[in-house]
Amino acid sequence: MSDIKPGDRVRVKERPDWPMPTGYRLANLEGHVFDVIDNPEGYVLVLLDKEDATGLDTRVPLGFRAEALEKI
Repeated sequence: MSDIKPGDRVRVKERPDWPMPTGYRLANLEGHVFDVIDNPEGYVLVLLDKEDATGLDTRVPLGFRAEALEKI
């Protein structure tokens, strides 16, 4: 797995295969890691900084594959 740990600051990487319509609005957003999931391995829960970016309630952690994130 990656070296991402709870509390780390991360940025969502841009990916050409993001599902539309919200995927591209997630690219380059920043937040902090809420939790790292052990089962299934490779998933990270992130609380995003920008609340109105996606139309989703970002007060709830969003799940990402670890390779979709970069530490900042």
